[in-house]
Amino acid sequence: MKNLFFLLCVLVIFSCGSEQKKPDASKPVTEKKAVENIKTGWADEDTYTVKVIAKNESIAKEKADNKILKDIINVRMMNQSKYTDITKIQEEFKDPLKNGTIISSKNVAEGIEIYYQIKDKDLKKKFERK
Repeated sequence: MKNLFFLLCVLVIFSCGSEQKKPDASKPVTEKKAVENIKTGWADEDTYTVKVIAKNESIAKEKADNKILKDIINVRMMNQSKYTDITKIQEEFKDPLKNGTIISSKNVAEGIEIYYQIKDKDLKKKFERK
């Protein structure tokens, strides 16, 4: 009876051991930075982040710029701003968009997924311009 109890205890201990998963070699992943804890939207009053997926990095950057411009227009329309002309907004945000950075990228089935971030002093106030 003691041997049976001892055997069960040993089995429980071995079954509770941690398994380590090996990375899936069939899916190559290249990353600029770890994607953990990156959130889209406002990181602070001066930093805005979006996530997009595209075929390649240059198309993804272009999609990110367009997504940011759409977000600006949406915010301004919700605030009933009179400054919603896309050509003027493009000029107003020319420098932050030009200086935007890809803070993370990884290969996905659809191509590449990036987190794209723009920064500027009082960026949130500029988004919400009335």
